Amino acid sequence: MNAKERAAHRLALERLRAQLVQAGPARIEPNRRDPASTGVSDEDAQALSEMLQVLASQRNKGQAELVGRIDRALAKLANRPDDFGLCESCEEEIAPRRLALMPYAALCPECQARSEPRRNATRKNLTDFS
Repeated sequence: MNAKERAAHRLALERLRAQLVQAGPARIEPNRRDPASTGVSDEDAQALSEMLQVLASQRNKGQAELVGRIDRALAKLANRPDDFGLCESCEEEIAPRRLALMPYAALCPECQARSEPRRNATRKNLTDFS
């Protein structure tokens, strides 16, 4: 990867980080709106309120993790520019198309698949528990 490509990735990372920071965290609404009351009077409203709190919390967690990945990628560009674009596991080059979509990617697709558990995978046999 040449210096011009690294500069383009740095710019993309900085823009993405600025967008995430500008959007800010999702607001987590409290269950109590009136200090004199406790909780929510309607049980359905209570469940909905708790679900919305969990969703906002998960969004904030994901956003913070993404900002952390972006910061690590920017630090790698600043401190070890020759290592940017190389998989941290197998040290092979990450495909340019993957970096264009996810400039914060630290792993190639194969290593990423090995490091993360499969989602929505079903058991093939009755004794399969993983």
